[in-house]
Amino acid sequence: APDDAARSHFLGGLLRLVAHDFMDFDRNNATHRMGPDGCFEPNEEINAGLSEGIWCDSESECPLTTLYKNKYPNLSKADFWIASANAVIRQTSVDNGLDLRSTFQWGRVDRDSCPGSALRLPSPVGCTQTEDVFVTRMGLTWRHATALMGAHTLGRGDIGFSGHEGTWSPNNLDAQVF
Repeated sequence: APDDAARSHFLGGLLRLVAHDFMDFDRNNATHRMGPDGCFEPNEEINAGLSEGIWCDSESECPLTTLYKNKYPNLSKADFWIASANAVIRQTSVDNGLDLRSTFQWGRVDRDSCPGSALRLPSPVGCTQTEDVFVTRMGLTWRHATALMGAHTLGRGDIGFSGHEGTWSPNNLDAQVF
């Protein structure tokens, strides 16, 4: 990315894409569990901005999509997205301390469509949403849910997409540290 603001936007956007892919998981729904399946609903408001500069299924040029199409088309999108997010976490963590390579498992299967997945994503209000999505539906502990929310230290918001403008951290440079 050409500057710190663009880089922090891209890094945070990539993690947001992956989160929006896996946070629709419902361990209690045997017929439509969803989860990391390389699918999100780009036209839903909660996913605003993800198809503009992060992942473009159209002919638009997005760096992540271009990398996938040119170098890794043999992987599922879901595996590619998770591997990319793991790389971002490692490269942006202090001293590359969060290296998730040893725990990575291949084999996610893509879905062509995932209607209703956006409805399963948490709205940005209150602990009830955290409990419903992360604890009850996904099966995380409160400690793990809190750690997952720590991803907000990376990247920046855009008022047109998230209702927040700017970094979640003090500045664009700090917004590149996970």
